[in-house]
Amino acid sequence: MMNYIWAILIIIAIVFSIITGKGNEIGNALLSCGEDSIKLLLTLAGTISLWSGIMAIADKGGITKALSTLFSPVLKLLFSDYKNDSTVMDAVSTNITANLIGLGNAATPAGLKAISGMYNGENKINNSMATFIVMNTSSIQIIPTTIVALRLAKGSTAPIEIAPCIWISSICALLVGIASAKICGIITEKR
Repeated sequence: MMNYIWAILIIIAIVFSIITGKGNEIGNALLSCGEDSIKLLLTLAGTISLWSGIMAIADKGGITKALSTLFSPVLKLLFSDYKNDSTVMDAVSTNITANLIGLGNAATPAGLKAISGMYNGENKINNSMATFIVMNTSSIQIIPTTIVALRLAKGSTAPIEIAPCIWISSICALLVGIASAKICGIITEKR
């Protein structure tokens, strides 16, 4: 479905560029954007490879296990329905740890495992699933690797200086998201 939407948007853009007499600009943009995309892809691939390696070292060194243990009391409170299910809790903890370190791509498999463990066969989302999705989406990142890589690729002399702003905004988003998910869960249960 998304392929059709993108195709329609591209066709509309081309038609409007021809109507407005800017067909040459679209052609030039298409050619230069391809080159820029490859440069950005290589920059991101290098950065993601670096941090994925660091995550693997952290995992082998026991740092992720230590963080999981540290988060365990809070996660058991937030996901009380699954506090005795070690498979789900380990997956949730791994996902949150990977997101915390800034490795969203590495967090995805653990997130999928957590959600599949929470799935109860019904065609509706439960409160724990909603809370987890909110936490996964608005996760706090100590090292915002993608943003740092993008800033570095665009020539920033201090690409990490944005980190405090990211920490503050992600903490606020996380707290509001968890509160909203819990409030909606309470309202839904009363119906």
